[in-house]
Order: sequence, then C-alpha cells, then structure tokens
Amino acid sequence: MTPKTLQHSKITSAHLQRQALIYIRQSSTQQVRSNHESQERQYALVQRAAALGWTPETIDTIDEDQGRSGTSAVHRPGFKKLLADISAGQVGIVLALEASRLARSSADWHRLVEICSITRTLLADDGAVYDPREPNDRLLLGVKGTISEAELFTLRCRLHEGRWHKARRGALKRSLPVGYVARADGTIQKDPDRHVQARLAYVFHLFTRLRVARKVLVQWRAEDLKLPTQVWGGPQHGRVVWKVPTLSALMRILHNPTYAGVYVYGQYAYDPFVRSVSTGKAKTQLRPLAEWPVSLQAAFPAYITWEQFGENQHILRANWYRADRRGAPRKGAALLQGLVFCGSCGRQMSIQHYATREKRAPAYTCYQVYQAEGGASCQCMSAHGVDAAVTEIFLQAVSPAKVDIALRALQELEHDRAAARAQWARQLQQADYEVQVAQRRYESVDPANRLVAGELEAHWEAALKHRELLTRRSQEYARQQAREIGPQE
Repeated sequence: MTPKTLQHSKITSAHLQRQALIYIRQSSTQQVRSNHESQERQYALVQRAAALGWTPETIDTIDEDQGRSGTSAVHRPGFKKLLADISAGQVGIVLALEASRLARSSADWHRLVEICSITRTLLADDGAVYDPREPNDRLLLGVKGTISEAELFTLRCRLHEGRWHKARRGALKRSLPVGYVARADGTIQKDPDRHVQARLAYVFHLFTRLRVARKVLVQWRAEDLKLPTQVWGGPQHGRVVWKVPTLSALMRILHNPTYAGVYVYGQYAYDPFVRSVSTGKAKTQLRPLAEWPVSLQAAFPAYITWEQFGENQHILRANWYRADRRGAPRKGAALLQGLVFCGSCGRQMSIQHYATREKRAPAYTCYQVYQAEGGASCQCMSAHGVDAAVTEIFLQAVSPAKVDIALRALQELEHDRAAARAQWARQLQQADYEVQVAQRRYESVDPANRLVAGELEAHWEAALKHRELLTRRSQEYARQQAREIGPQE
C-alpha cells in the first residue's frame, strides 16, 4: 500500500530532488539484541519519508552505528558519512526517531545543525519537520540537543549511584571466577569438584614458594598439569574445561581478590576526559589496594587469606622490571643485576657488556643522568671483582647454617614432589570417572540403534585413550622423580 503524501510548507521541490537519509542507532549491543521495538520504529521512518514526498529510490538508510554510543562522533562511521553527504549538498532531509539518536553531545549536534543550515537540509523526527535556517526551528533544535545531552547525564548519574549503592551492600552481581558456583538461594560456595579446588590451591602454593608467576608456569608445564578454565558465552557458558596453563590465565587467578574471599568493587578509576579512539569508552587505571572503595571481607569461601593476597600483589608489582625497581630475578652473567645502586647519585645501576678476548664481560653502569638529563655517566665498573667479593662475603655468612638450609631445601623438594603426585592422582581419578560415564552411556543405549551406539562407542574409546595417555605420562613423571633422598644424604 502506497503511503499518502503529506503536504508540508517547509518541503520544496529542491528538497525532494535530493536524498532522504534515515539515521538509525542504538547505544549498545545489548539494546540491539533486546530492544527490537526501537529498531522497528526507526526503520519505519522510511514510510514517513515516503509520506513526505520522497520516492523509494531517493530514500537511503544509514545503520552502521548500531551498538555505538552517541556521546562522540569519533567512533561512529555512519554519522561521519551522514555529515559528508550533507556537506556535499546531496541530502534534502535527515530523519531520526529523536535528537538523541543523532547525537548525545552538544558539540556534534550543533555542528550537524550548522551544516544543515548552510546546505538547506531539513531535519525531521517522528512528529515534526524542522528547517535550521528558521530562527524558531533553530531554537527548538538547540533545546532538543541540550535536553538529549542532559538526559544522558541524568541517566548515567542515576545508574552510577544505583550500582554503587548495591555494591556497598555486596548485592551487585559480579561474574564468578573458576572455582566458585552460585547456589539456588544466591549464596556462593566453592566448586564441589575437589579436583578444581586442589588445582587452584596448588597455584597459590607454588607462587608462595617460587614468588614469580612465570616460574609457576614453567613448573606446571614440567609436571604436565592442566588448569581449570571457565567457558564464557555460548551454549556451554559456565562449564569448566581443562586447558594447558598460560601466563595470562595464571595472572588472572593471582590478581583476583575473590579467591581471598573478598567482595571488591571499584578497583579501577575511570577518567571521563581520556577515552579510547576506537570505542569511545573512558580509560581505566588500577587503584592501589588500600584505596579500593568497596572491600567486604569474608563474602566468599576463601582459597587464601586477605593478607596473603596483599603480599602476592606486592610481589607481582615488585617483579615488574623498571629503572626504579629491582624486578624479578633473571638469568644473566652478572650476579647482582637489579640489586646494585650507585654510591654517587643513589640511582639503580644497569648492566652493560664489553668485549674481551675470551667473551663479553658484564659491567655495572650508572647512566641514568646521561640518559634522562643529558649529563655525564656517574661510574662504570667491571662486575667480575664486585661479584667475587660479594660471593665470598655471602659464603662466609651462610657457612654455619648451610646444613640446615640444605635440609630445608630437601624438605621443600620432597613436599613439592608429594604435591605433584597428588595432582596427578586426582587427574587420573577424573579420567577414570570420564571413562565410566562414557561406558554407562554406551551400555544404556539399544545396540541395534547403530547411529547412536556408534557415536557413544567413539566417545568411550576416546575416553579410554585419554586415560591411557595420562597413565603413561604419570608413570614417566614418577620414573623421573623416583630416586628418594635418604636421611644420610
């Protein structure tokens, strides 16, 4: 059915000879997925443009900005295209459901109105047509743009205060990391799978002893252990799967305060004046641990204490190697890298290497003034003599206690071996369970139904092969660690 053409005094034949652009936008992907009524109302503006006199060939829709905020035009390619077409004099009218669809910023809105005024382009919404060249319409458009921006500010403040009010009570729902599950009554408990609990506890145990996240990763890879990981999104959302550990996965566990049983909100400070060019979102910066606004103790069952979590964060931050801090111990030819400070200026000395006849020898160099201020280097010395003197002093200091130190080291070694064996035992127990489940599923189906029975038989065979592979790896690891250390040794 052809819509009835509406006669409007502001629309001239010159306007009808140019394009009619329909600008469609929703602020977030959640709105695009859920608010279908708003989409239908915006796309229905095509019929309004036809009713105002434009032919279907001259009506175009711009919907590239779906799921993008209107607070800025930087990250909105559709709005940029709209401005370019208007500036080229190709547009007779721009239709949007309301002013907030076009812009939530007064700067972008008034720029659009000014360009439309110069090119004699009309603006229209669901209820009226505006000519930016007329004083009354221009005033009304300015008020609409101001209201649109103020409305966004009011909504943000209301939502912001609502979130903080719920967070201070610990009622704001947060995503749970792997190792926790939510019960039907809303309470949070540890994952009932003891295999998952043991692996997470092993992460914190190794980090407490090794004090470097990468060393924990190397230890896990050497023991051929896997890390529980939670699936996010998709049909298997929330399911725990076992993956080869990565440094990023271990860091996420070590940095998460939930494992200390603490409900935290507001760890990151937002700067509204510094925004990402690609997304338009405000950039964030991690606040110091003592300045977290919401920190509710004993909100969850804990894997570690809050004090241990704070110590872990201190260690992780100290491990960052920068010019103003020592960083984690690293391999190198120099013994005291990251530990030597200049006796002249007090700055940390760096390691440089100079060529000798035999090899490249390390040297301790203080060049911070040279690099940062353009001055002369303080001093430079060979590491050979310094390291030899420090080694001699160290051995003299620890000689009386070297037996006790060796015994403690051996005890830690045996404790680590026992912990690794326990992890392997749980992993084999889990594999046995998966084999039993696959076997029960196969035996419960009618053997005559080969389409189902064949698939279940393949699953059972895969579970058996996986268990066999884990058994071989466990035996190989046990052979490598078979030699026990006796009391005499």
